[in-house]
Amino acid sequence: MGSQLGATGLAADLSGAIAGARGLLSNFLDLFSLEARRAGLALALMVACGATGAVLFVAAWLALMAALALRAVELGFSWEAAIAAVACANLAAAGGLLWLCCRISRSLLFSATRRQLRSDQPGPT
Repeated sequence: MGSQLGATGLAADLSGAIAGARGLLSNFLDLFSLEARRAGLALALMVACGATGAVLFVAAWLALMAALALRAVELGFSWEAAIAAVACANLAAAGGLLWLCCRISRSLLFSATRRQLRSDQPGPT
């Protein structure tokens, strides 16, 4: 009879441990889902703010370029020449940024990691 009581106590302890683990896992999953929802809302807000900021930046840039063109016209340039000068300045700036992006993109190739993964070359000493 003593061994039966020991087995019953062990089964009850094991059942209690499993129930506790389930409760802990349930609480963890609840917390995870709440944090995931919060992170999703924060990401959506960040994207919306970024898009709005980009639109406002473009509007400010266009206003600045229009002001420069108007100033050039006031100085005696024709409208066509002023607009062409602003467009050429914008194209030059865009070309410079494109060149910079291409130059920076070389660092995205993970060259040191690829060297380490090659079997034909020894690793660093």
